[in-house]
Amino acid sequence: MDLNNQHEPKIFPGELGNSPAVRPAAHRALAARDRLLTGYPLWEAWRHQARGAKTEAISRLDELLDDLERAVTAWGGRVLRARDAAQARRLILDVAREHGVKTVVKAKSMTTEEIGLNPALTAAGLQVMETDLGEFIVQLAGHPPAHLTAPALHLNRHQIADLFAAHLGLRSPAEPEALARLATAYIKPHFFEAQMGITGVNFATPEGTLVLLENESNLRFTATLPKVHLALMGIEKVIPRLTDLEVMLRLLPASATGQRLTALVHFIQGLKIQAQGDQIFYLVLLDNGRRRLAADPELAEALYCLRCGACLNVCPIFQVGAAHLYGRVYPGAIGILLAPYLAPVGDICDLCTQCGACQEICPVGIRLADKIRGLRRDSRRFRPLRALTTAAGAVLSQPRWYRGLEPAARGLAGFAARRGWGLPRLPTLSPESFHKRQRVRERGALLGNADQGRSPLPPCQAPRSLAPDLTETGRLTAKDNQNPDSLTALLAERLREAGSSLSEVQGPADLARRLATEAEPLWLENHPWLRPVAGELEKLGIRPRMARADWAPMAGTVVTVGLGAIPETGSVLVDSGAGPGAVLAFRAEKQIVLLPRNSSRLSLAQALKYVRDRGPGLVSWLTGPSRTADIEKVLVLGAQGPLALEIFLYQEEA
Repeated sequence: MDLNNQHEPKIFPGELGNSPAVRPAAHRALAARDRLLTGYPLWEAWRHQARGAKTEAISRLDELLDDLERAVTAWGGRVLRARDAAQARRLILDVAREHGVKTVVKAKSMTTEEIGLNPALTAAGLQVMETDLGEFIVQLAGHPPAHLTAPALHLNRHQIADLFAAHLGLRSPAEPEALARLATAYIKPHFFEAQMGITGVNFATPEGTLVLLENESNLRFTATLPKVHLALMGIEKVIPRLTDLEVMLRLLPASATGQRLTALVHFIQGLKIQAQGDQIFYLVLLDNGRRRLAADPELAEALYCLRCGACLNVCPIFQVGAAHLYGRVYPGAIGILLAPYLAPVGDICDLCTQCGACQEICPVGIRLADKIRGLRRDSRRFRPLRALTTAAGAVLSQPRWYRGLEPAARGLAGFAARRGWGLPRLPTLSPESFHKRQRVRERGALLGNADQGRSPLPPCQAPRSLAPDLTETGRLTAKDNQNPDSLTALLAERLREAGSSLSEVQGPADLARRLATEAEPLWLENHPWLRPVAGELEKLGIRPRMARADWAPMAGTVVTVGLGAIPETGSVLVDSGAGPGAVLAFRAEKQIVLLPRNSSRLSLAQALKYVRDRGPGLVSWLTGPSRTADIEKVLVLGAQGPLALEIFLYQEEA
C-alpha cells in the first residue's frame, strides 16, 4: 500500500496545537526521569563534563569534521557535505538515482524533518516508509512530529486505532500493545524490500565511529538490511573523542525516556557485510545555518543540544499542544534558540513563560531561559509587548496599585470576552481574586467554619513511571560492589530492570538441555561454542539450524554469542554487522545471548575501549528486549525485535 498517497481520515485538524494527550504523556516522561535520577548522585558532575566536551567540539568544529571525513572514507564510507537543506535533498536524491533506489525505509530522524526530505523523495517518485512507530503514525496522519523523541505524543490510542483502520484497512483493539503489534507486522516486510535505509546520527567521533541510539530495533533493520545505508547528520553531532560518550550515554537516555540506556546503541565504524557483499554507506554532513550559529557568542551553546526533549516535557507552553504550537521542526526552549538560524528563520521567543524549568533540566546545562530572555530583549517584534510588560511589572511591584486597579482590569477583561476579543484558548478569569478569597477564608476561620462542607483533597499521585522502582541508590559507586560476584549480581539486577534475565550454563550438554525447551525453529549462530551444542541437541531429538548461508530466517528462538556485558546498565555487546549470525534476531520471538564470564563485568569506559579496539564493523549494545512507548507513553516490549532476551553466562567446559 502506498503510504504517500493516502486519503486523510477526518480526524484531528482542529486539535493540532491543543491536544489533551500531551500533558499527561509529558508528565509520565518526567516521572520516569526523576525516579532514575535518585540513583545518580554524580548527575551534576556528568552535566558539567558533557558541557565541557560539547564546548570543545564546537570550538574545534572544522578540525573534528575533517578528521571524521578522513576516518569514514578510510573504512569505505562516502562523505558528502551539504551547506543547506536544498543541497542536502539534492545529494540524497542523487544517491538514490545512482543506485536505482525505488523504495526507502527511514528510522526516526529530526534532521530529515528539518530538510523536508520525505516530500522531496515522494515528489521524485520514491516510496518512503517511516519505520519508527511514532513516525509511522504521524506519517499516516499527515502531521509533523509532535515531539523530538515521541512523534505521536499528541494522539491517543483511539485516534491511532482509527488511523490504522482508515489508512491500512486494519482494525485492532484500541490498546497500545495491540496497536504496536499491528504496526510492526505491517512495517517489517518493507525492511527486506527496500533498496535504501536512511537514519540520523546521535554522535560521531573524529576516529570515524558513528553512534546511533534507539529503542524499537527498527533503526538496526534500516541500517543493516537495504543495500544502501545513508546517515544524515547535523555537523554539531561530532564530539572530541570516543571516551566522551561515557557521560553522554548516561545523560541522553535518562533525560529522554528515563532509561539507564536505550534498548539498542549501535557503533558503526566500518562497512556492514551482506549476502551480496559489503553494504554501501553514505554520510551526509549538514550545515543549514549551524556554522552561523556557532559564530554567535551568545547563542552558540544551542548547538550543545542532545535532542533529548527534556526541555519540552517540562515546558508549560509545550504541554498545551506539543510541537505544533511552534510551527517548526524544533520546538520548545531549544527551538526558540535555533529559530533565528535554522531555516525557516524566525522569531518565536514569545512562546516562553520564563519559568526557567528548561534551564534546570537540560542535561548539558544550556542556559535556555537566559538566552531566550536575551532574544526577547533584542527582538523587534515585541517592543509593544515589552512596554506593556514593563508597565505591568511596575504595577505588580506595588500591591496597593494593582489591588486598586483590579476592578477596572476585571471589567475590561469581561468586556473583551463579551466582544470576542483575546485568545479563546486562555482560561476565563476567576470571578474573585485570590486575595479576596483568602480574606473570606480567614474571616471564616475566625468564625470557626473554615472549609466546612468541603471534601478533603485527594493525595497527589505521580503518573505511572516506566522507570524501575529504585530502592537502593549509588550502588555502582560503592567499593564493596566492585568484586566479581557483586558485579555479576548487579548485572542480573539491571537485566531484570530492563526486562531480561541472567542464567549460568556449563558446557554443551547443559546448554542443549536448556535449549531443548525453547520454541522452534531453533537457529544457532555458526560459532565454535555452538557447533557441539548442535550435536547435543540432535541427541535429544531436536534438529537445530545453523546460520551459514541463510540471512533472514523465520525463527522461534535464536542463539548467538555476545562480546561482553556492562553491569552498570544491564547491557550486552553483540556483533551486528558480520555475516548471517548478525541478522538472526530480526525475525525471532526470542533471543538468547551467550557471554564469556570474564568479559561480563565491563565498565562503560571499558566497553567503549572494546568497541574502539574491535575495529571495522557494527557493534550493538542490547539493554533488554526492544521496546516502544510511542502510544500514550505506555511501555510495550518486543517492539520490532525479539519479545524476550535472555543472557547465559557460559563456560565452554563442564
